[in-house]
Amino acid sequence: MNDLTNATIAQDAGNTANAKVIPVPPTESDATGEKPAVSETAPDLPPPPPGSFGAGDAPLNIPMLIAVGVLFAAMYATTFAKFLIPRWNTDPAAQHGWLIIPIAAGVTWMMREKLKRLVVSSHPGGIAVMAVACLLHLFEKAMDLNGPSPLSIPIFVAGAVWHFLGTAFLRELAFPIAYLLFMIPIPGGFTEVVSFPLRILATNGSKAIAQLFGVDVYGAGMNLEFNQPRGYEHIMLEVADPCSGLHSLMAIKALHAITAFLTRLKLGWKWVLFMCAIPIALAANLTRITLIILIGAYGDKDFAVNAFHHWSSPMLFIIAFGILISIGNFMEWATGAKRDEKPEPKAKVTV
Repeated sequence: MNDLTNATIAQDAGNTANAKVIPVPPTESDATGEKPAVSETAPDLPPPPPGSFGAGDAPLNIPMLIAVGVLFAAMYATTFAKFLIPRWNTDPAAQHGWLIIPIAAGVTWMMREKLKRLVVSSHPGGIAVMAVACLLHLFEKAMDLNGPSPLSIPIFVAGAVWHFLGTAFLRELAFPIAYLLFMIPIPGGFTEVVSFPLRILATNGSKAIAQLFGVDVYGAGMNLEFNQPRGYEHIMLEVADPCSGLHSLMAIKALHAITAFLTRLKLGWKWVLFMCAIPIALAANLTRITLIILIGAYGDKDFAVNAFHHWSSPMLFIIAFGILISIGNFMEWATGAKRDEKPEPKAKVTV
């Protein structure tokens, strides 16, 4: 019995050694290269390391980030306290500066979902950019100037974003960072150079339009004189620097930049929409001066030169801004752009 059992085991071993491998014909999934879906949800990932935005991101250098923040505060505290804030409070052309930083922060917050999908990295070029900003700040202090230090603020912010978050974040945050330039007041000499031709345009344009409505307007330089057709009262107006339209132009351009950025237009059309702010702002100022002349000629002189002169500026500013928004909506319709983005479909995870 034992001999028979041993013989059977030996025969089975020999058959196993001489067995041939029979190839399995390819299946349909192998021919198409597709693999069967195992799960539609991503596998559980380990928690991100401390100091990073997500799994797989490079961790932030927290000590260096704190050091850069302290450096920024030490450098620009006097720039804000002694230059920017006083100009925002006293210069009508720079009063919109109070809104720039909150608006830039709000735009960044609106982009938060898109920013969450970016991978945090570090780029050494950011240190060089921050160094350039520091040199501009020191140049202003050494030469006792006003201008280079405020200009270096967005440069410093761009360098910090590039170094701590990487190129992808810098590309996405380019607009909020560049928008900080609107908080810098226009230099005094440049204001005089620009406001002078704008005053001439406002004076001659309003005079020509008022004459079309029967008002005999005459004058020289920046002065306009006319008589009331019925009241026989002589009225003289001066188109001063605040009436040049430069103040409203800067404010409208600063706010309209946001509306142009938030549209679904392509970049080229966004620039076209942004540049529309210039003729709209100038037309609004020209309309304001013309209405003052017409109300003074055919209505109440005191109301024209006092109440209407004071309240017409913000009123026409709102109207001009509404016109620009309407132009943006029309351009979106004409170009086929859509305001609402379609949600991206979730891809299946296959193995």
